[in-house]
Amino acid sequence: MTRQVVTAYAREVDAELAIWIEQNVTFPSTMVDRIVPAVTPETLDKIEQLTGVRDPAGVACEPFRQWVIEDTFVAGRPLWENAGATLVADVVPFEEMKLRMLNGSHSFLAYLGYLAGYQHINDCMADDNASERSPAYAAEVSGCHPSQSARYDDAAPDYGNAQSTDRHNAVNLPPGLSAWAPARVTLTPARSDDSCANHSDFDLLALGVAGWMRYVGGVDEQGKAIDVSDPLLPVIQRAVANSEEGASRVKALLGMAEIFGNDLPQAARFTQKVQEAYDSLLTYGAKASVAKYAERLK
Repeated sequence: MTRQVVTAYAREVDAELAIWIEQNVTFPSTMVDRIVPAVTPETLDKIEQLTGVRDPAGVACEPFRQWVIEDTFVAGRPLWENAGATLVADVVPFEEMKLRMLNGSHSFLAYLGYLAGYQHINDCMADDNASERSPAYAAEVSGCHPSQSARYDDAAPDYGNAQSTDRHNAVNLPPGLSAWAPARVTLTPARSDDSCANHSDFDLLALGVAGWMRYVGGVDEQGKAIDVSDPLLPVIQRAVANSEEGASRVKALLGMAEIFGNDLPQAARFTQKVQEAYDSLLTYGAKASVAKYAERLK
């Protein structure tokens, strides 16, 4: 994108300059990942205690960090690897690993945890069934996408650390599934023509999608209204309003091309598993459903 913007601007100013840039300038892609929980008054208080300064722009972050850089430089580069950066030929597999394995597992915990009544991610991790399903979820992703070989234990932030810089509210941190749209990159198989879309082992991915569907439905398991947070909320609300609870709701939400694309909802095995997971959440609730899936997958 940066290459396109720079060369397009240069072309408007000087066509020869644009040609020179295309031939002599490189634009390496990068990916930076570090969890930064929502800042609360307690966060700012802790920062002030540590630094002696009241900083309204202060943030807290998790210990885990990752910086991946495409190793294509026209005239050499600093030894960024000495500072912990990873230099690679292609950044895309790392981006997909982050979205599918890390963001996906976090969303799995967040939405199902919220429905189960938990307030923070570390509370979810105190539930043995949930904590065991998070790495199992990541294993499903890894199994569907073998090229994403980074280990969950190495890459995942410490979800269970109650003493971390801040505790993650179960649904405030994920910006909504559509913020990581298309959803097929995070909580779902990549495409209907992806082998994973008709793979037998993505029960937990389907359960995560169903958890999101229950959450955006706007009513929790106690019948109380949910203040749904999602960038595509108006579109989601229309889909919810024009459908009834159950199969109609699942079909309506899967029909949102902005999130699921056009082809993934046509994968029969995927839609079947999402429907089964959704029905389980309606019948048994989130906590019991996670336990049920945990038992099934032992």
